Amino acid sequence: MPVERSSSGKKRLFHTAVTASDSVYNTWQCRVMYYWYKKHRDGPNSEMGGFTRILHSGKADKFMEEIPTFIAQPLPAGMDQGYIVLNRPWAFVQWLQKADIKEDYILMAEPDHIIVKPIPNLSIDGLGAAFPFFYIEPKKFESIIRKYFPEDKGPVTKIDPIGNSPVIIGKESLKKIAPTWMNVSLAMKKDPETDKAFGWVLEMYGYAVSSALHGVDNILYKDFMIQPPWDTEIGKKFIIHYTYGCDYDMKGKSTYGKIGEWRFDKRSYDTVMPPRNLPLPPPGVPESVVTLVKMVNEATANIPNWGS
Repeated sequence: MPVERSSSGKKRLFHTAVTASDSVYNTWQCRVMYYWYKKHRDGPNSEMGGFTRILHSGKADKFMEEIPTFIAQPLPAGMDQGYIVLNRPWAFVQWLQKADIKEDYILMAEPDHIIVKPIPNLSIDGLGAAFPFFYIEPKKFESIIRKYFPEDKGPVTKIDPIGNSPVIIGKESLKKIAPTWMNVSLAMKKDPETDKAFGWVLEMYGYAVSSALHGVDNILYKDFMIQPPWDTEIGKKFIIHYTYGCDYDMKGKSTYGKIGEWRFDKRSYDTVMPPRNLPLPPPGVPESVVTLVKMVNEATANIPNWGS
């Protein structure tokens, strides 16, 4: 889809919202993400408005002054059944109910997103703009999906192959979807068949189903983001999502699935922040991985009190 402005030429600003726990792991990623948000917010074609870290630990942390933060309460103990991501829809429900959000649109992002260029408002005419995930397959799981998306709602092909992030959506639409997303996700987690089938992407299915239940369709925007090491070039993309580990030998050959002589994996830093000046990958490693590490290094070099 082409990137279009509204016919009036007026900017349609969106608010970037990131849900996070107070873990070291989530926190360092949020700090890096916020650094790059600020860097690109006022760039050409940007329609990026404000930013909020929705902190679902229920209490303030020491980064409240560094990153604009809304404190949300976590789900009652035990309700997430060890699947902490279920706190995300509940956190969004609280934020949308209580916060004064000036913008008419929301970008739902994640801590492990790095914004690589200014982002325009990709949503058009009441449609959301969402990244399509190859592993979200409503048709494949039709019998399970029907527990939450009855036949009178239409064919399961009405459910887009998306998660909740990255998605740019109208604020009023998200206010309707969010409580359903929370309830559907909790119901899916309680159902052993659904829980087993969807696993770690259950909450993504919860959002996709809820969006369809409310009749909100989405532009499937493949250029929204890349996921190294599988995607090798930045191209026209707006976000790097570093969810996968990047492993290479010193000749620049991928050793995915086996710890490489050179590696960058966010999970290496689950209890400690990554040090400044991480070693760059060897020659021959794809541009996307090189850019990712350079951007992490630039952020950590410039964020005050990094490592504290």
